[in-house]
Amino acid sequence: MRPEAIQIIKDEHFAIAAVMYSLRYLVRKMRDEGEAPNFPLLHAILDYIVSYPDRWHHPKENDYLFAAVKARTRDGDALIARLAQEHVDGHPRIEALKQKLSAFEQTREGAPFYREAESYAEREWAHMRCEEDQLIPLAERVLTTEDWQRIHAAFRENDNPLYGLKPKEDAERLYRKILELAPAPIGYGNK
Repeated sequence: MRPEAIQIIKDEHFAIAAVMYSLRYLVRKMRDEGEAPNFPLLHAILDYIVSYPDRWHHPKENDYLFAAVKARTRDGDALIARLAQEHVDGHPRIEALKQKLSAFEQTREGAPFYREAESYAEREWAHMRCEEDQLIPLAERVLTTEDWQRIHAAFRENDNPLYGLKPKEDAERLYRKILELAPAPIGYGNK
């Protein structure tokens, strides 16, 4: 039987991927079709990325999933080191993206923001694919039931003072804001 923690991790990846898709969709609409920038939505997306993956999801992967695998085998050391470094690198990259968004608002020159946003989304998708395609199968082979129970408890926990005040509620609030600000997909109330 597959550990429940894996589904929680994949569900969290799905939520992050949906926000990345929204970011990329908006960039392409602005860049390729000349659509006016929706700055409140773009800011909400970047706030979500800071609030959810950087402050909540990645620390739990580092502290529970990565640590458990490292405790059981050396086979994943290089992979875990790379994934952990990508977590560390994510914060400066999102800060650079936020700065490019601010510059875009001031100058109305979007090309630097578009390039950075596309690059950021691509790297995040590649990172999550690597975790799901390489790390999780390794974890399934080496972790014990007790290891998975600890990981599940950590990922199931909504509020953890080590990672900020009510991170899940903050992330859900930002996610709802993104949904409220985003235009309805074609075919859903649009004529």
